[in-house]
Amino acid sequence: MLNVVCINWRNYLGRGAEYVAKLHAAVTRHLTVPFAFTELTEQQLGEDLKGWWVKMKLFEPGRFTGPMMYLDLDVIITANIDRLVATAAQDPTLLWMRDDFSYSIVHPKVGIGSDTREQLGGPGCCNSSVMLWQGEQIGWLWTAWLWEKERMMRELHGDQNAITQLAWPKCIGLLPAEMIQSYKYGVRDARERPAPIVVTHGEPKPHQLQVPWLNEHWR
Repeated sequence: MLNVVCINWRNYLGRGAEYVAKLHAAVTRHLTVPFAFTELTEQQLGEDLKGWWVKMKLFEPGRFTGPMMYLDLDVIITANIDRLVATAAQDPTLLWMRDDFSYSIVHPKVGIGSDTREQLGGPGCCNSSVMLWQGEQIGWLWTAWLWEKERMMRELHGDQNAITQLAWPKCIGLLPAEMIQSYKYGVRDARERPAPIVVTHGEPKPHQLQVPWLNEHWR
C-alpha cells in the first residue's frame, strides 16, 4: 500500500481543509495504485520546526514504513501519476525528487552570486514539492539532518537545499521532469496542456488562479 502524505501546517493559507480535500480528491482521480492518504498537522509533527523545515520530519525513523509519496498542498494534479510510483520503485534505496525549476542541480546556473550559492547549499538543488521514497530506507537522512540542523537552518534557504546537500548525488533519483512542472516558470505562458503535476510555488496559489483549464482540475 502506497502512503500518500501532505502537510497542513497551521491551517495552510487559512484554507487548509479545502486544500487537503481537493488534493485527496485529485489523487483519487489520478492514481490507480492502492493508497492510504494521510494529512499531517502540527499536532502530529510538533512545534519545534517551522515553515518548510517541518518537511524534514517526514524522514524521522518509524514515522512511516513502506512506499511513500509526499505532495505539497499547492500542487494541481491534472492527469495520471502512476508513472511517478513506477519510477521510484526502480530503486527503493533512493529518495526521488524533481530537479529544481529555477536552480537546476543538473544544469546549474552560471554566474550566480556567492550569497545565492551559499543559500542553495551548492550550485543548484532538487525540488521537494513532490517526493517518493521507501519509508524504512531513508532513516539515515534524519540522523544526518540532526547533525547539521543548526548550521543548515542558519545558512540554507530551505528544506530542499538541506536535503540536496545531504543526499545528492548518491542518494537522490530524479523524477521525470516532464511529469512535474512549475506554474510560475513553465505553465503560465505555455499554450499546451500542463504536466500531470503543476506546482504553484510562490504566487499565485490555486485558489487565486483564473485559468479555466487548471481550475477544472483543482476541485
